[in-house]
Amino acid sequence: MKEHPKNRFVGKISRGFDSFTPSDRKIADYLLSVYPLGLLQNAAEIAEELELTASTVVRFFPKIGYDNIKEARADFSEDIRFLINSPADRVRSENGRLDSNDTFGLTMEQDIANIRETISSIDIDVVNRFVDLMSESSRDVYILGTRKEASVSRYFSYQLSSFHKSVKLLDPSNMVDQLAEFTPNDILVVFDFRRYSSYHMKACEYVTKHKGNIVVFADSPISPSAQYTDCLFLIKTTGLSAFDSYTPAFTIINALGSILVEKNADLVGQKYETLESLYEHFDIFTYQNHKTSN
Repeated sequence: MKEHPKNRFVGKISRGFDSFTPSDRKIADYLLSVYPLGLLQNAAEIAEELELTASTVVRFFPKIGYDNIKEARADFSEDIRFLINSPADRVRSENGRLDSNDTFGLTMEQDIANIRETISSIDIDVVNRFVDLMSESSRDVYILGTRKEASVSRYFSYQLSSFHKSVKLLDPSNMVDQLAEFTPNDILVVFDFRRYSSYHMKACEYVTKHKGNIVVFADSPISPSAQYTDCLFLIKTTGLSAFDSYTPAFTIINALGSILVEKNADLVGQKYETLESLYEHFDIFTYQNHKTSN
């Protein structure tokens, strides 16, 4: 996976740092904290946000190698485009580029490539930290994913519930009431894929203030939730159409789940003994192991 997209911008700011005034440092800190969204603002908007003059903001950009904010915005257009690119934009850009006869196979090949790139980016220290967090049964785990991410978050919550006693899938329509029960010992897991719901970042902000732990599955380091996380898993989601691919997210969940089941084998076994008894009691499955008497 490519280098963190903020690095080049950090480099620009670092090279000019010796000439910065206190106001310049304030501007630099702001632009880095909200990167790349700050580059979508004009000088007057940044000045108002920071209680500075617009002329102070205008003078800042030549100090980091740009004539003005428009030039800086153009230099980082790829990151900005990724952040705000809509499905409609992607349909227009791909229209006519793919032969429909090839689309089926090419889409699956892209998924395979996404999985490989996702795997190559995983840090084993982050995996171990994640497993330690999820194995602490005293912690409540809150899981959030809105829009399409909801399908991934639901799958994760179902798998985690195999052994963890308190898993709470947050409902965006009732999220505030649910988060009111969050304690400093708890964990928030967020699936944050573009175009990045503000609910995800707001939930992370709240949990950070209340000293909880945060796990984020995101498609880019510029995900707004990524700045708050204790464990960050980067998921490659490149798609060939309007649809980004969430296939690698399910793959990572399966891999992490396998480790958790292995580490918590006794708890998983107890849970599934209870579940099998309930499945039989309610006659849930068409083909089911019924006890037979001699």
